[in-house]
Amino acid sequence: MFPVPPVKIKEERPDEAEIRELAAKMVEANKAKAAAAAAATTMSTGRPNMVQPGQAGIMSYLTRNNPSGMNKLTIEKKSSATSGDKKPACDEESLMGRFGWVTLGKCHIPYIFRNGEKYCAVRMVENKLLNKYLSYLHSDIYSCTCVRSYYITEAEAKLLNEINLKHCEGCFGRETFTTKDLVVRLQDAGEFYNFLDVCYNKLLLSSSNPRDKCGFIRINGESVVPYTVREVQKFVPLFYFEGETDSLKLRAEKLEGWDLAYLKFCCKVQGIRNELFASETCSVISLNDIKSYFSPGTLFEDYWPSRVVDSQLLLPSSKTGTTMASGGMWTKQPPVSHSPVVSSAMTVTKTSYRCASNEKHCCSEHGAIGEHHAAGGM
Repeated sequence: MFPVPPVKIKEERPDEAEIRELAAKMVEANKAKAAAAAAATTMSTGRPNMVQPGQAGIMSYLTRNNPSGMNKLTIEKKSSATSGDKKPACDEESLMGRFGWVTLGKCHIPYIFRNGEKYCAVRMVENKLLNKYLSYLHSDIYSCTCVRSYYITEAEAKLLNEINLKHCEGCFGRETFTTKDLVVRLQDAGEFYNFLDVCYNKLLLSSSNPRDKCGFIRINGESVVPYTVREVQKFVPLFYFEGETDSLKLRAEKLEGWDLAYLKFCCKVQGIRNELFASETCSVISLNDIKSYFSPGTLFEDYWPSRVVDSQLLLPSSKTGTTMASGGMWTKQPPVSHSPVVSSAMTVTKTSYRCASNEKHCCSEHGAIGEHHAAGGM
C-alpha cells in the first residue's frame, strides 16, 4: 500500500474587521425598520382624543335632536347676552308707584319718572298752571317754542289716576287718564310757564324793565331792535344790521332753545316777517358789540311798544270762553300712527299707589314737596 499523503486544511486569514462591519450594518438596518414601524403605528392610531375617520364627534351629540343643526349651547349663550343688554321699560318706575311733587308758580304739580327723568301730565299742567295764560294769549305765540310731548303708557295712566283721585281728591278733573293723554318733560313745562308769564305780563302791562328777559332797544329815539337776555348779556338779531353784516359776522353767535323763543316773541310783537326767524337757530350779536359801531353819545334805551293789543297776541276778555288751547295744542305732539308703548309687566304687576308717608296731597294745599313711592313698590 502506498502511503496516503497528509491532507492540508486551507487556512483562512482572519477577517474579524469585516464581520464587525457587517454586523454594524445589520444593526442600522434593524433600527431603520423599527423606526418605520413605529411611525406607521402612530399614523394608524392617531393622536389621543382626536376624532378618527368615521367616528362620531361630540357635536353630533349636541345636534342629534336639533333638525336645524344649530348649537343649542351657543343659542342659550346668545339669548342670555341679549337679555342682559335689554333696556328696562320706560314706565318701570311708574309700575313701582314712584312719583313726586314740584311747585311751579305757587301750584303743586305731580310728576312721574321715565328712565330716571321727570315728566308731568299735559292735562294737569294746563288745568292748574297754564289755564290763565292759555285763555288770554293767542296761539300764534306757541309757535315760538317747541315743547315735545309723548303718549303715556297704561302703567303711567293708572298712576296718574291714583295721584289725582287718591292724593288730590280729583282736583285735576274727573276725566280718567288714558293712553291718549300726553306728558312733557318737567323742565320743559317749567320753561314754558316762565315764557308764557313773561309774554302775558309784557303784553298786558306794556312796560319795559332793564331786568326783563326780553324787550326792545330804541336807538336815538328812532330805530327799534328786539333783544333777549342770555347770561346777563343782551343779544340782538344780526339781520337787523344788513349793511354791517360782513364785519359783524366775526362776532356773531348762535342763539337757540328758550333764549331764541323770547326773541321770536319780540319779533312777532313788532310784526317782523316769520321767514326771518323761522329757523331753530338765529345769528345774534351782543348789544355791547353793536354800540361800538355807533358814534359816541348815541342813546340806547329800553323800550316796549304801547299798542301791542292791536296785533291780537293778547286776546280780549270777551273771547276767553272759547279760545283756551287745551289738549296739548301748545306742544309738538307725537305722530298719531305711533301707538303708545304698553309695558308688558302690566299683566303681572299690581301695585297699590299709596304715598309712603300715607299723607293725602291736594294740589291746592299740601306742604311736603318731594318724591314718594308706593307702599309695596320698592
